[in-house]
Amino acid sequence: MNDAAPQPETPAAPAGLVYPCEFPLKVFIRPDEEAAARIAKLAHEQLAVGAVITTSRRLSSTGKYLALTLNFVAEDADHANRVIKAVMADPGVLLAL
Repeated sequence: MNDAAPQPETPAAPAGLVYPCEFPLKVFIRPDEEAAARIAKLAHEQLAVGAVITTSRRLSSTGKYLALTLNFVAEDADHANRVIKAVMADPGVLLAL
């Protein structure tokens, strides 16, 4: 019997997009500025030199969660998936869409 907790499945980039395209990645974390900066850095490391990520954030009504939306240009589905995977590897990420 395997006692390990099930790992959340990494979401894949949606099929049917026309690349390159603006790709919004929504990430839910606990309100933590260090985690937010770390997650944005992880995503940025997957982009080409000079590429830009715009970030927007929204605190939940109870203040328990922070939703970060990272917008970047995905060159293809594999590129989007690399960014998603890098962000999901951070222990502060609760959910990514």
